[in-house]
Amino acid sequence: MQQLVTPSAIPSPKFDVESRALDDELFLINPDDATTAVHCLNGGAALIWLLCDGTRDVAAIVDEISSAFDLPADEVLDDVRKTVAHLESLRLLET
Repeated sequence: MQQLVTPSAIPSPKFDVESRALDDELFLINPDDATTAVHCLNGGAALIWLLCDGTRDVAAIVDEISSAFDLPADEVLDDVRKTVAHLESLRLLET
């Protein structure tokens, strides 16, 4: 079970994670990961990743996405929390 990410958490990429954009997808690789797996993010997850730059907390990320796309903040919060938790479990993000 993934840990619940709080709205006050400030996610940022792990130091060595590399990213490459291709069309509307973003590919991430963590060279420190023993599997050196390549992770592919869809457009929504890629947007969340790009906003997880260590300068804003989860609540600010939610505000930015919900206002940009005119979406309910509670729905966006759920998606952002799940995405951040998943990226954290893959050792791509840290909070």
